[in-house]
Amino acid sequence: MPSDKQFKPLPPDYEGLIVSFKEHVNQGERDAKDFEKRHFNGIREKAIVYCLQHAVDLAKGCIATAIDKLPDSTTTLSRAILETLFWIRYVAISNENAQEFTNAPFHEMKRTARKNLKAGYARVSGIETREDKTEELLKSDFMKDIPPRISIEGAAKIGGLERVYTNIYGFISMTAHGRAINLRTEEETKSELYSSVSAALGAFQCIEILAFDWIRHRKQTAKEILVRILGV
Repeated sequence: MPSDKQFKPLPPDYEGLIVSFKEHVNQGERDAKDFEKRHFNGIREKAIVYCLQHAVDLAKGCIATAIDKLPDSTTTLSRAILETLFWIRYVAISNENAQEFTNAPFHEMKRTARKNLKAGYARVSGIETREDKTEELLKSDFMKDIPPRISIEGAAKIGGLERVYTNIYGFISMTAHGRAINLRTEEETKSELYSSVSAALGAFQCIEILAFDWIRHRKQTAKEILVRILGV
């Protein structure tokens, strides 16, 4: 799917929207398998392929909840796909960003372990002596050398998608965080489902294009193309 592809308007009916989403997800899954096998993949390419695979997984879940007409689940999964868009855009910009993204899970595990150790919810013991080594570990360079995490908002800004974050992400986060009480009437459920699936499909299309452009052409997708697909 080259970035100059002419995209069709969104289907006006809900069922047609889901069919279109399925088509894109099937193509994205095929692309991910193809891209993963390429011999010249470096750290940036591997991170991009991971993001595409992650998006495919989330999109399948989003389609399942959309078919069952579960508005909160559909909105929450559409938000997760949008997050993946911010990350793949961030990764595609540079090898340095890809390296930070790849290292982040290790640093996050260290950060979580340090928090639990400091709170006394966990402890570290010597393998043979069973002596408590918790304080020793906490004072070590291993636990001190943890860089600050980059937030979703930060990644969106770096990728030039701050407006997308501000216009869409904050609103749907209320539902994802379970704090959207009294924000929906029974009559609004259908339109909310359509909006959530539309947002998820748009974000997924952007992820497809970003992966395609970089893996096949080592080309940065223009921000204007992403903004046009998302309609913001």
